[in-house]
Amino acid sequence: KQWYQRRVRGKKKRKEGEGALRTPLLTLGGHSQAVTGCCWMDNSQVVTVSMDMSVKFWDTQMLTCTKTIAIATALQSVAWSDKSRLLATGASDRYVRLFDPRGASGTLVHCTLIGHSLWVPSVTWSKDSEYELISGSYDTSVLLWDTRNPKSFLQRISSHEDKVLAVAWERDQILSGGADNKVHLSAFK
Repeated sequence: KQWYQRRVRGKKKRKEGEGALRTPLLTLGGHSQAVTGCCWMDNSQVVTVSMDMSVKFWDTQMLTCTKTIAIATALQSVAWSDKSRLLATGASDRYVRLFDPRGASGTLVHCTLIGHSLWVPSVTWSKDSEYELISGSYDTSVLLWDTRNPKSFLQRISSHEDKVLAVAWERDQILSGGADNKVHLSAFK
C-alpha cells in the first residue's frame, strides 16, 4: 500500500490542455505494407489502401476483411462517394481508378482517369455532385474530373511549385496543400 501511495504522489501531473490518452476501439490488421489511405463507406464499413497494392473492405462490427482487390501498383489515397456509390483511388502509377464495390464487378476497375504524370497522393469527391472529384499529384497539379467523361479532366489548377499532397473542397472552392509549404484556395466553374 505504501508503494502505491508513493507511486501516485510521484506521477506527473497532466499539463493543462492535454487530453486523456485513448486507445483504439479496434485494430484492423491485414495489409503487408504501409496503409496510405482510409475512409468510411457507412457506419460499419471501412476501406483501406496500401503500398502493398491492395484495396481492403472491412466490416468493423464483425472485425473482418470482407473483400480484397489486388492492384498492380502501390496505392496512395482513397475516397468514397455516397452519391455515386463509387470508390476513387490515387496511385503511384499516376492514375485515378474508380471502383464500384457492389457485387462481383467490385473487383474490377470501373474506370481509369488519366491526366497526371506522377503519383496521386490525394483524391476527394464532391459533396454536391455524384460525378465530380478532384485529385492532387506529385506533378504539382490539381485536376477536376467529371466521371461521365473519363478521357479528359475538366480543369487543371497548377499553382504549386512542388508536389500536391492534399486536396479538399467545399462547393466551388478547392483547397490544396503541397510540399512547397503552401495551401492554395482556388475557385472553379
